[in-house]
Amino acid sequence: MLNFEYSCSTKFVFGKEQQKNVAAYIKEFGGTKVLLHHYGDTYPAAVQLIADVKAALDDAGIAYVELTGVQPNPKLALCLKGAQIVRDEGCDFILAVGGGSVIDSSKCIAAAANYDGDVWNDLFIGQQEYPTPVPVGVILTSAATGSESSCGSVITNEETREKKFIYREVNRPKFAIMNPELTYTLPSFQTACGGADIIAHASERYFTVEHDNYFTDRLNEAVIKTVRHYLPIALKDPENYEARSNIMWAATMAMNGIFGVGRMDEMAVHNMQQEMGGLYDSAHGAGVACLGIGWWKYCYKMDIPRFYRYFTEAWDVEPDPFNPEQVILEGIEKAQKFLVEIGLPTDCRELGVKEEDLQRLADGADRGPDGTCGTLSHLSSEDIINIYHLCMEEN
Repeated sequence: MLNFEYSCSTKFVFGKEQQKNVAAYIKEFGGTKVLLHHYGDTYPAAVQLIADVKAALDDAGIAYVELTGVQPNPKLALCLKGAQIVRDEGCDFILAVGGGSVIDSSKCIAAAANYDGDVWNDLFIGQQEYPTPVPVGVILTSAATGSESSCGSVITNEETREKKFIYREVNRPKFAIMNPELTYTLPSFQTACGGADIIAHASERYFTVEHDNYFTDRLNEAVIKTVRHYLPIALKDPENYEARSNIMWAATMAMNGIFGVGRMDEMAVHNMQQEMGGLYDSAHGAGVACLGIGWWKYCYKMDIPRFYRYFTEAWDVEPDPFNPEQVILEGIEKAQKFLVEIGLPTDCRELGVKEEDLQRLADGADRGPDGTCGTLSHLSSEDIINIYHLCMEEN
């Protein structure tokens, strides 16, 4: 196990009706005027939630201004607009009401509001340090990205069609209000995408060159098994509180850093999806699910013992130590069938991928200091193109 430092400063407030107490938590963290950031009045449940939030702020005497219009794969232009509103209006707190896109947008606004330079080129491309952001709080409405307590913000530049991230400890939200009931009305596709993203987060922490992490291996296995168990239940019975609760907490734990301590994460699949999502504006969870299948097929021979353990422990494939490669292939097939069962594509062409774009997609994927993508797989552009081809096969 590698040396590590870990902290998570986010306060979690979990359970039914907790969103009605939001004003108290804003005040706890010094908020007096709030930028209320959300999707907008997109469906009846959202209308009621925003009305409840506004009522709570009014009753507590907390002033607020609104910024709506967040889209999946949140856009830089809206973030820069939000940062200007924060400065012009003197907001000292940002409240994100929504899922990963709203939260990532809010984190970007928070950083940009206190930064005088070129946000995209300095922070997202250059990965420069930046001043402490404006505090952010969250009312979570989906279980997926884990952005409610993570250090990251992933944003799409709609002009360049690039999707990049910032990742600093100071980005963590001050609090996350998590009421699983708020996820009841999510469309089934969005629920499935969220579950796939959770599995991807746990899987990419699992595939590490440091194998002496038994405890964190078990944590990641538990997250994957939890999603495998409860996601079909939530899709069949959207108001099953037990299923929604377990999925929501699994999503948070998979991405707030604790499951990756003592190891180097293998983030190749997410790095590839960022470029794909930026170019085609496709669903993130569907992208990592599809690319994950291709990555497994292409990379499993790099560490057969680790892949064997992954599929026997996290996916419950029958062990056969005399035929480990066959076990792995059965595991990949099982995972692929699971995606089909929950309604996600296993062919990346369904997400817009075109043969003529593969070189751009491969070259644009984020790299490590050695110029390759992934800490276990060390992928070149040629490797990434080969993985895309595996994701474009007839299944």
